[in-house]
Amino acid sequence: MSSRCIVMTPFQNVSLGVDTCECFGILGPNGSGKSSVLNTTFFTFPQTLGKIYYDGKDTTERKGNEITLSYYPQEDTIWNEFTLFEHIEMFLYLRGYSKKEAKRIAKQFISYCHLTEHRNKMPHELSGGTRCKLNILITLCCSSTKIIIDKTSASTLQTNKSSAIISIHSMEEAELLCNRIAIMVKGKIKCIGTLEHLKMKYGNTYIMDVYSNDIEKFHEEVVVGKQLFGESEYELEDKSHQKVKYEVKCDSSNISKAFEIMESCREDDLFCDYSYSQTSLEQVFLNFTLKSSEYNDENDVEIKNKK
Repeated sequence: MSSRCIVMTPFQNVSLGVDTCECFGILGPNGSGKSSVLNTTFFTFPQTLGKIYYDGKDTTERKGNEITLSYYPQEDTIWNEFTLFEHIEMFLYLRGYSKKEAKRIAKQFISYCHLTEHRNKMPHELSGGTRCKLNILITLCCSSTKIIIDKTSASTLQTNKSSAIISIHSMEEAELLCNRIAIMVKGKIKCIGTLEHLKMKYGNTYIMDVYSNDIEKFHEEVVVGKQLFGESEYELEDKSHQKVKYEVKCDSSNISKAFEIMESCREDDLFCDYSYSQTSLEQVFLNFTLKSSEYNDENDVEIKNKK
């Protein structure tokens, strides 16, 4: 008699490093393995294979609590019986501050985050955003130089020369907060780099905004007549009577030609001004997720027969 067992691999072949004072973002859709990576990094999940190093030390050889980490999991770390102020005061006290110092620093944290009006509220009286701020403050109370935040929308303070890893969904926050970004899909890191590096290497779309007193004349004489974009596909969007947007699918080698043509037409009064920008981080992210959805990776799910 046999039965089938599905063995899920949450992530595999993940290799990354985070520098001092760096905010490193892991971007990916739900179920991509982000939380599993962070839970393993924080020792919530047992480490089975591979190596994890903090300050050059192998975590499998650690003794006691010599590695200090701050971790903000997806689940709330809030008790219903404590007020907002009491939460912060307690964690500071556990950190080693005296009761007097814990109260003083808790007041400073609350004032800095504009939470004074909520200091005596119970958790059920707090909004979702305020609960999120409280969780982040609890995480920072540890004063660790290593911060892990597993939240779809989160921000942190760069204090004590801290290194931070953030699991994130928001493209805006990824661009605003992170020094480098890793895109993770189906348990695998697809790319790592700065925002500009990822957009230059993996983006296949460029945006040209053109300002002209005669949009139709510009389009006919420059875009069509001079083949501004060559053989590349493009989409045209009229933004106003004097502004048009072109979304061009091409590689970076075609940009120089477009610039050359535009500059050669500058004195012909066919346009007032123009700008050329890279693809967005969102488009790079979508490119990876769409490619992954086109095929099934045999290594993601292993089916074994048991007798």
